[in-house]
Amino acid sequence: MGNKLNSAFTNKFSKHPGGVNSKRGTKRKLESETETAHSSREDNSDKVHVAGKSECGDSPSSPGKCEVGLAPVSDIHTPKRKRLKSTSKYIYQTLFLDGENSDIKIYALGQEWKLHKIYLSQSPYFSCMFNGSWRESLMAEIDLQIPDPAIDTSALRTAFGSLYRDYVFIKPVEVVGVLAAAFLLQLDGLKQQCLTLMGNTISGDTVCSYYEACCRYDVEKLKTECFSWLLTNILTSADLDLFKQINVDMMKSLVGDPELFVMQVEMDVYSVLKRWIFLRENQTWCGDYKSMLSSIDDFFKRGNETDCFLETTAGKTYLPAFSHVRWQHIVIDLDSLLILEQDRIINLEWIKPLYPGMWRKMLRLEQSKDKGPDEVPNENHFNQTSLRCGRLLKCEGEYCWRWVGYNYGVDILLTYVNNVIFIKRNTLSQPNPHSASLDKVRNLAYRLTIASVDKDGKVTETKTTEIQKLSLHKDEEMLAMSVNKTFTFPLYLSMNILLTGQKSSQPEHIDICTAAQSRSLQHTSSQTCAVITCNNGSQTENLSDKSNKSLNIQDLSLSSSTIRKCSNGKVVDDPQYSEEKLSSINRTASSNDNNSPNSSTPIELLSSSTSTQSSKKSLSENEAEGTETSSQGADSSNSNKGRRALRYPEEELIL
Repeated sequence: MGNKLNSAFTNKFSKHPGGVNSKRGTKRKLESETETAHSSREDNSDKVHVAGKSECGDSPSSPGKCEVGLAPVSDIHTPKRKRLKSTSKYIYQTLFLDGENSDIKIYALGQEWKLHKIYLSQSPYFSCMFNGSWRESLMAEIDLQIPDPAIDTSALRTAFGSLYRDYVFIKPVEVVGVLAAAFLLQLDGLKQQCLTLMGNTISGDTVCSYYEACCRYDVEKLKTECFSWLLTNILTSADLDLFKQINVDMMKSLVGDPELFVMQVEMDVYSVLKRWIFLRENQTWCGDYKSMLSSIDDFFKRGNETDCFLETTAGKTYLPAFSHVRWQHIVIDLDSLLILEQDRIINLEWIKPLYPGMWRKMLRLEQSKDKGPDEVPNENHFNQTSLRCGRLLKCEGEYCWRWVGYNYGVDILLTYVNNVIFIKRNTLSQPNPHSASLDKVRNLAYRLTIASVDKDGKVTETKTTEIQKLSLHKDEEMLAMSVNKTFTFPLYLSMNILLTGQKSSQPEHIDICTAAQSRSLQHTSSQTCAVITCNNGSQTENLSDKSNKSLNIQDLSLSSSTIRKCSNGKVVDDPQYSEEKLSSINRTASSNDNNSPNSSTPIELLSSSTSTQSSKKSLSENEAEGTETSSQGADSSNSNKGRRALRYPEEELIL
């Protein structure tokens, strides 16, 4: 019985070669073959396959015939690069730094450079010099003139060294000088490398120097990038050194650009200009932001002076930067107006022409004569008169805000939530600090721009709408813009709003630069005096008393129907004289040399074309002559030297 079972067990497993023992044997066999293949590959690593053949003599596609782990034929024929000792580095060290086998010497900026014509000829500047019919082509020493002050020895060394190697290391603080040297030597490759570096390193520390360099060398693309950086960051930047570097022309362009990101309201533009003037006038000042505010107030205190700051000699330099400030959106807020009065930076008389037009707008809106823009306004008119405002959204969240100031009866609320910006006309739903118009429909025009910036202030993504017109019912809310999820925080939001429709005949914008110049001309002309000379014999008091009675007049000419006569130092209006009598008086004044001291004093009228300088000169000469004649007695009345000039007061002027 037992033998039968053993034989059956043996027969069962013998019929199935895939049993346990056979599986173990197969596994060991595979491991043995794998080890053999690895050792064979290591021993024959230097052998190269022939196309279409394998080392086993059959086709590589034959299964089980090719060794495991061999690289494809295409890989082993591909050359591999590995940097040994750099030839470029050797050339730079031996030829440029050590100057071996030099065939030309360049003297520039007080330094000697031992160079080689064959390398310098890579520059079109030197190529033309050496190969043309120039005197320098036969010289072994050349004195190179450097007209650009931006080029220093370090920049010139970098430019020359770039001809001896295929890579250049440039620091951002040195890149402007290297760019200047590249333009001088006409090295296009070096110029492109400098511009790329500058575009990648725009920040508050470099933007002004980069912008000025782009203006100097006419690099429009990078110039636009630098200007865009300033438009985005100038009103939010706390970098005090940045404001010290901005010149008047640049600030004027920034304030007047329609793409300026105005944070909060127009009053903030004025505040930035005030800070900018203080820092420009006090280059050595240093301190924190809070101490700066008190220092600014102390700086602009005028004391008992009658002129505002922009009327002073130092202030006139900064006047053009204020020409594009939209004063009509500053005086609508009481606190802002009080600040203008307290600072006395501008003369409020300059912006008074705005008030009649603003008052007319208020009346039209109050009496429902103006519903706002009836159509999309003209772009130039919109850019010049619209309200500029903005907001900084620091992090993701829900925001709702309004901008302060009188908005002609329209309370506008902006809301940001879930990457969507809404605009709402608020009448009853939210508390309103101003009176709100209850008209059924009100129109407005707006343009909205948003931008994301990185840590250096560079715009990474931006989006803007065209000028849009909205018609809003009471408490109606409409979509203003949807924000893509690619935008990151902080998020800069800038908005231009126009609430009035019909254009006014009164000025809607004042260029105070023009207004100041016009007022200055009027002030100058009003200070120019008409001079009337009288016979000195009629005066009996001392010259000091006469000078005290010397009076001022603000007119350059006298009306033909009004003649002023001089009698004992007083001004008398006599409308009885006509032009004929005026001419006879002049003739009498020129021919009458024998008048007695008690007789009527002839009058000599100077023409209106007489310059102020000549009048003052005549006055001083006549006074000196009067001193001489008064010491000689009353007989000096017969001499022409006895005449003196009198000027008459404004309060007695009758035209």
